[in-house]
Amino acid sequence: MRRLGGRRQGVNELVHLLQLDEHQRRQWLDRRQPAAHERANWWLYLLLVIDQHLRDQSGRRADWAELKLWLLRQGRARGVFSEADSAEKLAYFAADTRRAGVELAVLPPADDIVRGCLDAIPVGLNEVAMLVGRRGLGGLDRTRMRHSRQAKKLVSAAQWHLDDVLDPHLAAQLREWIDIKPRLV
Repeated sequence: MRRLGGRRQGVNELVHLLQLDEHQRRQWLDRRQPAAHERANWWLYLLLVIDQHLRDQSGRRADWAELKLWLLRQGRARGVFSEADSAEKLAYFAADTRRAGVELAVLPPADDIVRGCLDAIPVGLNEVAMLVGRRGLGGLDRTRMRHSRQAKKLVSAAQWHLDDVLDPHLAAQLREWIDIKPRLV
């Protein structure tokens, strides 16, 4: 896997990225994109390095959090992460950021986060595969199991934001998913 050029240099490059404007950041990403088969791991590495900075309790936590949010959005826009992966990563990132006491004006509201997660579920509430009683997975095909598992992951990510959702219809929709979550694959 192609790294940023060594751990120390990679960290230094990300520190430099904090100083750049939107256009310069995009150029930075354009110049460093690895081969297609390495892209996802490269992006995940960037996010991991940022997570390490977020844990260090430095005075720049807000800057690092804002950079991570920007990279998550860029990863989705550039097709590195799927809609579902992006929604899940954003939901957990926003919850972790708020729990850590880092208030960012750029974080999307809970309604947008929950809506993104629910919209990324590939099947409807009445179509999702659920376990019934003691019946195992034998009767489910792979696609239905994968969709059910994806629904479970997205609901788990979204439920961290339930208390902050303002739209009562959206909150009720999330509660319905939470109610069936134990029966999802």
